[in-house]
Amino acid sequence: MNEWFRKWFASDEYLKVYSHRNEEDANNLLNLVLNNIPQKENYKVLDAACGAGRHSLPLALKGFDVTGFDLSKTLLKVAKINSAELDLDIKYVCSDIRYVNFNAKFDLILNMFTSFGYFENDAENFMFFENAREFLNSDGIFVLDYFNKNYLENNVIPYSERVTEGRLIRENREIKNGKIIKKIKIQNNDKLYEYYESVKLYSRDEIVNVFNKLGYKLINEFGNYLGHNFNYDLSERVILFFKL
Repeated sequence: MNEWFRKWFASDEYLKVYSHRNEEDANNLLNLVLNNIPQKENYKVLDAACGAGRHSLPLALKGFDVTGFDLSKTLLKVAKINSAELDLDIKYVCSDIRYVNFNAKFDLILNMFTSFGYFENDAENFMFFENAREFLNSDGIFVLDYFNKNYLENNVIPYSERVTEGRLIRENREIKNGKIIKKIKIQNNDKLYEYYESVKLYSRDEIVNVFNKLGYKLINEFGNYLGHNFNYDLSERVILFFKL
């Protein structure tokens, strides 16, 4: 299941499966972030693994100077179309998160909606956080939004199915070898598509320890998009704010 994301994120079906990640979630998360960072003019924001622009678009609408990057040309095409329709000046870059590099400095770097843990080894998974030190301003903030390992292990849903835009979507989930594995089958009329996801499970403490070793300091944390306090067993999300 090596680099499963290349096929999955390049497919036309990805946005259909995750259409339930609604704008309300995105807006709540952005509001949480913006309410917990210093207010300043001319904020330069980097949206890492930006996908179709779920966060970069509303940020640009709020007046931020936004750059987004993603590996998927398919998702970036959607982001660029939506940006053009809204007459927004967002810089979109196609790049692998492990090797992306910028000459610019950013005041805010975002890694949202569990866009982390996709690789086979820890070094690759944490590579972006190490490299980001070079393009995060000295007073800048890095925000990571990831699932809570403790909660997920106790609340994983083995099977679910739903119909979205005429597609029957069936999802099998299991935790195996320290990863959450999801097998996805999409029935669209007479066509059947099969994909999978494999995301490494890191605990809140494991993530914080790595960031600390890289020279970051944890300055804030939350357990959901509404800003509730983080609880190891009850929180669905781990939302961490770091500074250098």
